[in-house]
This record gives sequence, structure tokens and C-alpha cells, in this order.
Amino acid sequence: MQSYDLIVIGGGVNGCGIARDAAGRGLNVLLVEKADLAQATSSASTKLFHGGLRYLEFFEFRLVRESLMERERLWKAMPHISWPLRFVLPLDPAMRFPDDTPAARLLGRFFPWLKGRRPKWMIRAGLFAYDHMGGRKDLPATSTLDLTHDPAGQGLASRLKRAFEYSDVWVDDARLVVLNARDAALRGATILTRMEAISARRETGRWQLTLRNSTTGEEIRAEAAMLVNAGGPWVARILTDVTAQTPPAQIRLVRGSHIVTRRLFDHDRAYFFQGEDGRIIFAIPYERDFTLIGT
Repeated sequence: MQSYDLIVIGGGVNGCGIARDAAGRGLNVLLVEKADLAQATSSASTKLFHGGLRYLEFFEFRLVRESLMERERLWKAMPHISWPLRFVLPLDPAMRFPDDTPAARLLGRFFPWLKGRRPKWMIRAGLFAYDHMGGRKDLPATSTLDLTHDPAGQGLASRLKRAFEYSDVWVDDARLVVLNARDAALRGATILTRMEAISARRETGRWQLTLRNSTTGEEIRAEAAMLVNAGGPWVARILTDVTAQTPPAQIRLVRGSHIVTRRLFDHDRAYFFQGEDGRIIFAIPYERDFTLIGT
């Protein structure tokens, strides 16, 4: 039986990032993934390093600031798999805040005649904060576009005359996961793909795990002082089926939806739209010949 300081279940971005960090701190680490690295959510994201512009309307200022700071660090650390991406936010008089946001309630109290609409000055104030909260140094700042002359206006509704353009960062999400796993291995971690955790029990102060090779069916045992469940959408199932524990609270999953279609625009910028129900929709250049539309 192999003995480790830490065993991580799950080979997505969180699992590989945790394994890399722990191995870099001198821990003896094992990561097991039942399929392949970045098999699920971590290769099906919107592929962005971003600060979460939409969260400003929930007044999540600390979250946005910390996310923007991480965006800067990550982009500087891996410019070979990430690069700046400009987002076009068309100014539509019909844009409204969802009714349940703090920003909507504030507007309703002090500017009731707006009836929930997002005024241009408030959008610009939010983008000014987005530019300056996270220590932006090299990414271009927000600018204003005339959509009647700029190529970004082609293909949009004729009522859209002006837009703001701001910066975030695109990233190859699957490569990010693999590079984290490779660096973890270089730091001494053991990375086992197609190795599923069948059971994990806490005995005499240590975790005892049974692992099964999904290709050969061979089972092995391993033990560790610490166990991390980084199973993503399967986190609850790992808790109940693998560790035989009851989740301490109901785990609520959040799903994003993405559609990949033919390339819709003849430029390399992305769009930030608002749907009729108030939800945000992105349209992002994808793999040169396609456009990724998602939430």
C-alpha cells in the first residue's frame, strides 16, 4: 500500500491546481481521475480569466477585486495559453437590471422613473471600477465605440448606435489543467488518470482508499493523512458513494450553457449581451472559425 500526505480526487482545474500547490509545499501528493484530465467542466467553460463584471450589480466588490487581481497574475504567468480579449457591450435603452439585485433596488429607490433600466452613466461607472479595482497595468482600459462606423456594429440591431469596449482575458482551459498537472508531477506529485476512487474510509486517523483502474479493472490501495474531494459536479456523489458520508449541507450545482456555431463576426472581439430575461449572454470568438455563445 502506498502512503501519501494528500490524495486528491478529481483531475479538473481545481484538483490539479490543489495538487500542484500542495506538491510545491513539499507534500507527497496523489491525484486520481476516473477518466482523463479536464474531461468535463474544466474543458467546457467559457474559457475566460475575468473579474465577473456582472457581480458588481450584486455589490460583490471584494469578489470582483480579488478575481481581477487573479486575472492579472494568471495572464502574466501563462501568456502562451492566454491573451487579452476585448468585449463589446452595446448600449441598449431596453437593458434592465434583474429585479432581485441590490443595484436594481438602489435604482428603484432613488431613480424610480428609470423603471429598472440600466442608465449609461451607471454602466460607465461600473466599467471604470472594473478597470481600476484589480491593479490593471497592461490590459487596455474601457473605451467608447460608435457602432454605426466600427466593424463591431455590423450584424447588430440597427437601434444599437454606441457601445463600451472593455478588457478581459481568454484562456485555453484544458491546457491550463494539463499544465498544472505536469507541473505538479515535476514537483513530485503522482498523477493517475483512468483511476477511480471506489471507497474511502477514515481509520486510525488516516484515509484508506481503494482505487480501480477503469481500463484493466485492477484495484490498488492507498492511504493519506488528508483527502480532498475535487469532483466538480460529482462532489456530492463522491461524498455519499465513496466516503459514505452525508453532505453537511445541500450542494447546489450551477450550470452554464454554451452553443458553438459558425463564425458570426469578421473581427476578433467578443460581445456582452443581455437577454430579455435579464441574464447575461456572451458571444466569443472560438477556434478561429466558430463563435461560442454562452452564459
